[in-house]
Amino acid sequence: MLSQTLLRTLRVSAPRSRALSTVNIFNNISQLPFPRLADIDSSPDLVVPQNDTLVQILTQNKVAISFDRLTTLGREFVAAHSDSSDSQVQLEAWRGRVMSEFGNNINDMCTVSRLLGKYSPDKAMAFALLKVAAECGDHDAAFNYGIQLSRGKIMIPGHNSIKAGIVIIKTLSKLGHPMSQVTIAEIMFTSKDLNERTRGIEMMKKAADDTPVACFKLGEVYRKTNVVPRDISMAKMWHIKSAKRGIAASYFTLGVILSTGEGVIDKTPDFAGALKMFELGAAAGNVESMYNAGMYYLEGKGVKKNAEMAVEYL
Repeated sequence: MLSQTLLRTLRVSAPRSRALSTVNIFNNISQLPFPRLADIDSSPDLVVPQNDTLVQILTQNKVAISFDRLTTLGREFVAAHSDSSDSQVQLEAWRGRVMSEFGNNINDMCTVSRLLGKYSPDKAMAFALLKVAAECGDHDAAFNYGIQLSRGKIMIPGHNSIKAGIVIIKTLSKLGHPMSQVTIAEIMFTSKDLNERTRGIEMMKKAADDTPVACFKLGEVYRKTNVVPRDISMAKMWHIKSAKRGIAASYFTLGVILSTGEGVIDKTPDFAGALKMFELGAAAGNVESMYNAGMYYLEGKGVKKNAEMAVEYL
């Protein structure tokens, strides 16, 4: 959990100039040094491994760069770290080669970054590609880079990676980037100051206009946290919004609320209503909902016992 001192640095106010803030965020990222290798002795095959899935995706031309050309970029990335006194200068030149290889295709750059992040033992080049994509103006890439910095996953020479990441996310939240607003709001929820937590709720509601994730988190806040007074009717409202917008886990939560009588004066459970929610959640792929729906049919909760239906869900 972040310290209260760090929390105070995250207070968010409306930017005087959205355009200026947009320029600043990408300038700030470009001014940060490139991520360093996890190990000074890392070899090119650790940053671009000969992974069958990675090779197959790139070989089938599903992205704008071939595996051979990506391997060349990997060799150049590692070589740039061989002389620590000149590595950042060489990495600036490497950035230009990245732009040339990808032909300014930021989506493919982000895709390759994700693949390398998944399969590479040394993820420095994956993060470096994400940095380049962020510098090109992609807000989602900037957010993901900020998240990795704030979690201490990326080490950059001469900087506090965690604080640098938080500054990026904070700036994006001012620009209205939904997931950045969600992240900052969650940090604000940890404050001991009620006013700060209330501002976090308002920020999360703004984010809810653009992402169902915020709806889900608001549902959870009203249901089972001390951020605001518990309010099951508000929890249900936000989970219904979340479920309708594709968050299957909200159907499960709504089913639990109905099955336990939460928010009902006499705590009377509504098993039939709960089963309906679990079935909707199951249809949307939520595993917990599948299990509960199966058990309801097996035990006859809110419905006649039906072993065949139980087996379908279980």
